[in-house]
Amino acid sequence: MLVLQHVTKSYGAIRALDDVSFSVEPGEVVAVVGENGAGKSTLVKCIAGAEIPDTGSIAVGGASIGRSPKTSLRRGISVVWQDLALCENLDVAANLFLGQELVSGVGLNRAEMHSATMQVFRDLGVEVPDLSRPIGRLSGGQRQLVAIARATLDQPRVLILDEPTAALGVIETQTIHEVIRTLQADGVAIVLVSHQLDEVFGLADQILVLRHGRKVSLTNRSETHPDDVVAIMAGIEADTTASQQLNRLHSLSEQLADADATAVLPLTVTSLSDAMSCDRLAVFIGAGEGRDNSLQLTAALNLSPNLERKLRTLPVVDPGDFVMDAANTERIVLVPDLRDGDVGMVGRLAAQSGLVGAWAAPIVGQDGTMAVIVGFTAVQAALQTEQMQLLELFSTMAGAAIDRGQLIESLRVNVQSLEGLQGVLEVFAAVEDPQESLAVALDALKSGIGADAALLRVVHANNTSVLSTEGPDTIPPIDALVSMANHDELHSDGQQCAECVSFDWSGGRGEVVAWWAAGTARSDEAISVLHGAANSFRLALERGLVREARQESSNLRASRALERNLTRRLGHELRTPLTAIQGFASTLMQSDVEWADADRRRFTELIEVESERLSRLVDALFDTASMEAGTFLPNLDYCGLTIAAQRARQLIGEQFITLDLPESLTVWADGDRLEQVFINLFGNSVRHNPPGTAVVVSVAEPSRPGMAAVEVRDNGAGLPPDVLAFLNGQQPELGPDRGLGVRLVRGFVLALGGEVVATSSSEGSAITIMLPREPLPS
Repeated sequence: MLVLQHVTKSYGAIRALDDVSFSVEPGEVVAVVGENGAGKSTLVKCIAGAEIPDTGSIAVGGASIGRSPKTSLRRGISVVWQDLALCENLDVAANLFLGQELVSGVGLNRAEMHSATMQVFRDLGVEVPDLSRPIGRLSGGQRQLVAIARATLDQPRVLILDEPTAALGVIETQTIHEVIRTLQADGVAIVLVSHQLDEVFGLADQILVLRHGRKVSLTNRSETHPDDVVAIMAGIEADTTASQQLNRLHSLSEQLADADATAVLPLTVTSLSDAMSCDRLAVFIGAGEGRDNSLQLTAALNLSPNLERKLRTLPVVDPGDFVMDAANTERIVLVPDLRDGDVGMVGRLAAQSGLVGAWAAPIVGQDGTMAVIVGFTAVQAALQTEQMQLLELFSTMAGAAIDRGQLIESLRVNVQSLEGLQGVLEVFAAVEDPQESLAVALDALKSGIGADAALLRVVHANNTSVLSTEGPDTIPPIDALVSMANHDELHSDGQQCAECVSFDWSGGRGEVVAWWAAGTARSDEAISVLHGAANSFRLALERGLVREARQESSNLRASRALERNLTRRLGHELRTPLTAIQGFASTLMQSDVEWADADRRRFTELIEVESERLSRLVDALFDTASMEAGTFLPNLDYCGLTIAAQRARQLIGEQFITLDLPESLTVWADGDRLEQVFINLFGNSVRHNPPGTAVVVSVAEPSRPGMAAVEVRDNGAGLPPDVLAFLNGQQPELGPDRGLGVRLVRGFVLALGGEVVATSSSEGSAITIMLPREPLPS
């Protein structure tokens, strides 16, 4: 499909590519690796047509790709660059069809574009993101999927992926890997540039290594090892890590034969992790002699706590489980992909935890299989010949260790598990959410002491709550269990028994109860753990009270701060109209002065104007307080933006305000609040600038589709720096000496689903408000 022959590219004296040749077949993934400066980026640019090779040829399906990105694209080559090249202010569909938009008449056919976008994501086998959301509000994995979807829109023959998962998390990376496998299954030839060797060995069919612009290796993935690739990239002579470890471990086995038996198995597991480059291991020990018994997890390395807990509580008994298969056949079992086929309980739980591949190596002693060592991988699993030999060697060593010291090891593991459980309970008691920690700790307690159920009853302020690991229908009532424990009684069948530990805490009393339904003996270790758990639960409840007290204190401080802020604003804002009203009223009431009717009427009108202003200030203060408290609810409907501006100018009564707006400009907003926005904008321009300052209101270009924008510009003295920063969202609050105007402008516009952008200089200021033309999606 894609063929490169003797491609060379130089930049002056620097030769970025030197005689590079390779090919990619349909449905094949070729990974390109190398250190920084190896020539990977130049290679991608040459294939994409962004750079023209000095010598050599690049062809797709036997036809040259030409000498430009357009001709390369016409030949069926698409590239997903590392920087993605997406427009963050546009939505998903607009990005997919950028430059090749679908039109209907004189406008965009958005419905057809959205339908086609949804189909592309369905073809890729991934969840369709919110198509109306701008790219800038999507996660990194969603943006990467959008870039891949755009690259596959025209069904390319060759897809180049430049570091597709470099900045993604584990779950998002797995999604991208699934998309790559889907495209590979559809016959797309893929060139994958990546620094992550786990990704390379999980996806690639061939691995191309570049060093200083030259091809130094092109090998099949199954015929090499990650450490070999690292050595080749660095120019070091490669010898497989498995082979090196095998030579060392043959001599190490003689030393282990003389070591303490209890130290052999842990040392073997640790060495196996290093030799196999596998950091997730589990050891399953047989519950009895022979091959047909169950297997139980007894040790784990770097498994997630949730997976380890589930594996410890569920013995392996299914003959179809790959772990049991290894035990029964006494052979190494490889599972390349845990998601393909029925691999048993262990495989399903591991796949649910995000793991992909696994292998199981039986530990065979004199009486048959006694244990199985299982390795898990985050990518598809594969084993080389040397690695198979390693596993066989480790199995022999571990079998000898178990034969020599199984009893001692069992005692040591039991003691460690009890100590570890007490430590876990104390850690749970220290987390922030006491209720969540109590539930997890109670479940861990049940597993650690082998009980059938564990319960916690807490009395707090005459309220009683009961937390249980099991449903109420599966165990006796807690009062019956407490009575059973206190009197050391057995139920009528002579099998059930319980143990109870009571404790006091500052909020009341508590009881921890463990119940065994099958007559299991209550060991001294179990009772000791139960007492430690009771103390841990007490600490968790005490911390919960402290947490609640701190939260109440924090809420009280916030309420008092809001009250002080509102009081300062009341004093600042209401002083001017109150002073004017008092002055004009006292003037009219002077007994020694007789005023003409015209003067009385003028004074009365001024009192009325200031009273209306005072009323508006009170309403504004309440609006500001409700917005700060998060309780403000605008009355949204279609309203005329031009009409609101005209009314505001009439109320201001300023002859220097010019409205350059169309007669009909409709937005989805609250008409009364929108009028207040314009009143504050016009009033601030008039009051805080020299007399005669010109104010022009005109339509502006919105920064987002579906919005209407209006600019209020004046040629005055400009905005103060703190006011400018507040309007642009760069400063969370203004000082109490600032008026309510700018607070209301920004608060109202944001509450209506819009934006505010302000600019200022010595030649004046401009404030642009943007509001939606249609209702925003809920």
